[in-house]
Amino acid sequence: MNAIHVNNSDNVGTALTTLNKGDKALGVVIKENVSKGHKFATEDILKGQPIIKYGAHIGVANRNIKSGEWVHIHNIDGERGRGDLDSKTKEISQNGIRDHVILNNKKNYTLSGFRRPDGSFGLRNHVLIIPSVHCANKVVERIANEIKYGSVAMKPDSKVVFFNHQHGCSELSYDASQTQDVLVGSGTNPNVYSVLVVGLGCEVVQAKSIAEQIKKYTPYKKVEYFNIQECGGVNESVKKGVTIVKNMLDEALLVERSEGCLADIVLGTECGGSDSFSGLSANPSLGAASDIVVGHGGKVVLAETTELIGAEHILAERAINAEVKKQILDTIKGFEQTVIDSHADIRGANPSPGNIEGGLSSIEEKSLGCIYKAGNTSVNSVIDYAKPITATGLTFMNTPGNDIEQLSGMAAGGCNIVVFTTGRGTPTGSPIVPTIKVSSNTDTYINMNDSIDLDAGVVVSGQKTIQEMGEEIIDFIVEIGNGRETKAEINEQNDFSIWRLATTV
Repeated sequence: MNAIHVNNSDNVGTALTTLNKGDKALGVVIKENVSKGHKFATEDILKGQPIIKYGAHIGVANRNIKSGEWVHIHNIDGERGRGDLDSKTKEISQNGIRDHVILNNKKNYTLSGFRRPDGSFGLRNHVLIIPSVHCANKVVERIANEIKYGSVAMKPDSKVVFFNHQHGCSELSYDASQTQDVLVGSGTNPNVYSVLVVGLGCEVVQAKSIAEQIKKYTPYKKVEYFNIQECGGVNESVKKGVTIVKNMLDEALLVERSEGCLADIVLGTECGGSDSFSGLSANPSLGAASDIVVGHGGKVVLAETTELIGAEHILAERAINAEVKKQILDTIKGFEQTVIDSHADIRGANPSPGNIEGGLSSIEEKSLGCIYKAGNTSVNSVIDYAKPITATGLTFMNTPGNDIEQLSGMAAGGCNIVVFTTGRGTPTGSPIVPTIKVSSNTDTYINMNDSIDLDAGVVVSGQKTIQEMGEEIIDFIVEIGNGRETKAEINEQNDFSIWRLATTV
């Protein structure tokens, strides 16, 4: 098989291998060379008619397109997120029903991890050092490095971790509040055993306030803080921090593992550096894993609001009730309106140049493939960025599409594991949440093997089914719980970023 129709109603096919002029694919003669992963028309499409993939609009033809011709950004106009053309979001009537089976299995999965007094379950038991403001970044980094490169014992699942960020001061009130939410949520994450917060002393987001909030929500954790100005400078602050963190780590290393199950999993789903195979292999496989987690009583988070524009009609039909349906539509269309109000074309930012090179032509096409990550269960809850994930089943969290801002928001919300699909490849990882990378194609898996854990390209090649790949993801999550490190952890990818809402003041 050299090409695939994702849905019977599609008028484009996707090349599974490079197609040359004169080749036959899906019953049509290819009229110009089509790169692997790119689209070609499977029937004549008139100018102004919709281009259909995944059974939904991915844009409209901006010229007449003959059967067998290459279909991409040169002859598709995206209809969504087009502030260069529109003043408000478009209402495009489409069928929101996808005929897919909810995957579940009866297999018993036993996890190993760290049961917290509030019932939450950590797959890691780290000591986290948080800078309340960017002025404290270097002190935090030096404290962590003194421990890391000293003679202090650590284990892969119980070690000292930290992150840097560019926030905490010169922020308007709502941005400062969001910064504090993310920092506090990072400290309360079940993968964190104890926390040291380091501030400068004069910043908007105060170290004391962050520490007090972490202690309020997780009173069983040891939480300490201090300010550099009060310690007498950098060197004294580093000394003090090293003493505090060493004591915390000594305690963390004494904690014994507990038994858990998939009901303890809070799975964050993410895709970044996507290509056209993401929606055919990696994302549907992650969706199968998501269904299994939900079927066993766990929690799953779908985020990346930008990358749901054009697929909101499908997600809305899965809402558990009318209120959640309205929240889904309002959240996605509200985000799109923000893009439109900028009077810019979303293309180039999303899909990015790498996405476009990988065969994605519009935000609609990217979104329709992205949504597969969440499986097929009902959407039970809609929450704001970095807010606590409390509902069992599938939750939609409002986040930007930016990989690291999204990852940080899900970690702050309480995810204890993230599965991150990628077509082009990315090394991104979280300092506190193990991040499993799944490639959509085997070439990327081979090319970036030091960064990617699993290869879903075997779905495209027919070596495994989506269900088999989904179960492989679940098996890998179990291994992570038993102490296996992800490649992002091995590479010490402590990526962290907070979604900024306004200008710096």
